[in-house]
Amino acid sequence: MPNQFASILVASEDFPEASALSLPVTLIVASSSRNDISFSDDGGLPLPIDQVMLRTIGQLPLSSSGKKRLSQLAELWRDRLDNDPPAEITLGDEILDIRTKVLEWLVARLTEHRQKSAQRSTCYMRELGLLRQQHEAIQASFQKLEQFVYRHGPQHRTLETTLSPVSGQLPITLRGDSQLIQRLPGTSAGLSDLAIHIGNETAPAEGGMLNVSLLSPDTNETLAIWEVPAARLEHGWLRFSLDRALGPDTISLMLNVSYQGKGVLKLSSAVQHPEPRFHPEVDGQPVETLPALQLWRWIAGANAPVPAHAVIQIGGRNRLRRVERDTLATAIDLETLNSTMPLFQSSEALLVHVVPRRVACGILPGIALPGARQVFATLATRHAEAPTVEYQLALLPQDQRPHKSGRLPDFDAALASGWIRLAPEEEGQAHVLLPRPLDAPHDIYLMTRLPKGQRSNAYGWSTFSHICLQF
Repeated sequence: MPNQFASILVASEDFPEASALSLPVTLIVASSSRNDISFSDDGGLPLPIDQVMLRTIGQLPLSSSGKKRLSQLAELWRDRLDNDPPAEITLGDEILDIRTKVLEWLVARLTEHRQKSAQRSTCYMRELGLLRQQHEAIQASFQKLEQFVYRHGPQHRTLETTLSPVSGQLPITLRGDSQLIQRLPGTSAGLSDLAIHIGNETAPAEGGMLNVSLLSPDTNETLAIWEVPAARLEHGWLRFSLDRALGPDTISLMLNVSYQGKGVLKLSSAVQHPEPRFHPEVDGQPVETLPALQLWRWIAGANAPVPAHAVIQIGGRNRLRRVERDTLATAIDLETLNSTMPLFQSSEALLVHVVPRRVACGILPGIALPGARQVFATLATRHAEAPTVEYQLALLPQDQRPHKSGRLPDFDAALASGWIRLAPEEEGQAHVLLPRPLDAPHDIYLMTRLPKGQRSNAYGWSTFSHICLQF
């Protein structure tokens, strides 16, 4: 205990004599009225009882009246504080040098206290070491669990808020160097994705760039930045993903959208918000209608695969992308090239129903983005009375997509999984391991067929699910 925090308690009538001793510790003065006892430091400033308890290491009676007052204090200490009073410094009957006697008592007391403090510190260090080991074990276990869920568990980030475009509302127009600032509704905890709705019927002129950033005015920190070339600004939702959801600490969030380039960018408008602080600003001017927005959430601070069509943040780790149900629903039927394939009952799988005498094929357009190194999907025929079905997964550059319906292209063997035969309700996987990362967008072809000699496709509910791209 440092000397400035070690104090001796004296009665008010003994304070002058105690001060004259020039002790190396501070004094706390006890004064009593008829019903209570008050405390002050040696400068006369009042002290609360909790400070007195923490600082007092002993009490020093120097007179009979002082001894009586301190004995009253001892009763207060036991009755009100339910604790033993500080030890009394016993001076004995014959005192030649009071200061020497008090100093001897202080040396013994402080030495004892320092020894106990050293023992406590040693114990605390051991316990701290154990806590660190346990913390590291918990962190390692959580990382393993996170990686398992990341690869095999439920992967879909949850769509929480949708401010849909309102028909008839004028869009929010951004011209070259225009900027929109929007306060995001809801909490920041677990935010993983956001989307804006592009109102342009055709993409703006080439050479333009959309810049989107997410920042917090509370911390004055930019949390993520995204860049999208003008050619990708097509009509519909444009989704921006974080590779890790925001942490559990709640902060305010601002969305900053700016466009540089020729022409104009139109953002679809949603509802009018009655609260002015949620009104967006375009080039510093408030706008009553909110831009159409979507917000997704995931486990706060945890990773999840990025949606296949989303824009990844600058500097983000584009490791694993998953084709989610809204993207599965865009699969084109090769037989017509103008209709989409149905989803299976759970909507988590694409139904490419096997047909006799030809290959059934669905096309996911432009989903395999540049940089992809592997594509894989789960295969299953979901009925016990179905025939044996063969499955294949293949990639083809987007600009080589067939223009005639029903014509299956020739696939490079390095970009195809080969045919995989599965019995009814048997689950399998198709993998395309690319010799080098893709350098251009590719379509993904999902194909099924009956084995040679098989004619009936009854109950041939052949499906593709959990389609992922490894980068």
